[in-house]
Amino acid sequence: MRPLLFLDVDGPLIPFGGEPRLYANPESDGNPLLARINPRHGPRLTALDCELVWATTWMDEANECVAPRLGLPRLAVVEWPETSEFEEQDERAGLH
Repeated sequence: MRPLLFLDVDGPLIPFGGEPRLYANPESDGNPLLARINPRHGPRLTALDCELVWATTWMDEANECVAPRLGLPRLAVVEWPETSEFEEQDERAGLH
């Protein structure tokens, strides 16, 4: 069994802050942030000896919007639990 690599989108694949480097026309899709995705990351990720899994609030949208830009196949998606009734308390404790 290969190890799992949990992929997030916001931050690791769509960089935050600074002057964005654009790899596609931001007008070509509904979300202009997708133009920040570096397509060269796809081959680097698939070359790793692990199973790639989306662990992002994008959920299955990562398969629809992000994976094609990286040349990735459809990946499994982590199903996040519903928001807890203690969400505010959880956030103060550092949980997200």
